[in-house]
Amino acid sequence: MTRTLLLGTSLLIATTLSAQADGSYYVKLFGGASDLRSDTLSFGGAVSDATFDTGVVAGGAFGYDYAGSPWRAEVEYAYRSSDVTPAASFGTGGDFASTALMVNGIYTFSTPGAVQPYVGVGLGFLTEVELDIDAGPAAGEYEDSGVFAAQVIVGAAYPVSDRVDLYGELRYFTAGSQTLDGAAGAIEADYDSLDAIIGLTITF
Repeated sequence: MTRTLLLGTSLLIATTLSAQADGSYYVKLFGGASDLRSDTLSFGGAVSDATFDTGVVAGGAFGYDYAGSPWRAEVEYAYRSSDVTPAASFGTGGDFASTALMVNGIYTFSTPGAVQPYVGVGLGFLTEVELDIDAGPAAGEYEDSGVFAAQVIVGAAYPVSDRVDLYGELRYFTAGSQTLDGAAGAIEADYDSLDAIIGLTITF
């Protein structure tokens, strides 16, 4: 997985260097709400229903916009965090958080107006995913890293100046089912979220 991501990043850099006279680089900053799906947690042979509060997502990206093409490519880093309420038999509360490194491909549709709708897909991995349970039989920190992740992006951008765009997105992000290890044992949990994001794109 790491090798695939490094290859994608290398191709992005090589392509942009060879075509830098035609296209443009950009950076993105974003934040918004992250809704981890209600799920179950498995610990020590027991299964607990868990409810996740709406949390936060924040991050940034560095990318390249190919001149004369609807395609953009970017490398993104994002942080997500949501409070979790497991069953009382597991604990009294906690937090489920992750950091992700992704390579995204973005396709922008041609429209007559100023609003620019687009879609995208991303592949990468969770550099860290951690579940903290505050108190109870399963209390402690449980974590993993290097977990494959993917996302689907639907959004629209609006130019506020020659070099700055304001954009909004909806994303589905998934890292599938994970086994998180901790001092008290291992917890199995899914990591899937729906994200609503707003951000700025600054073109060089």
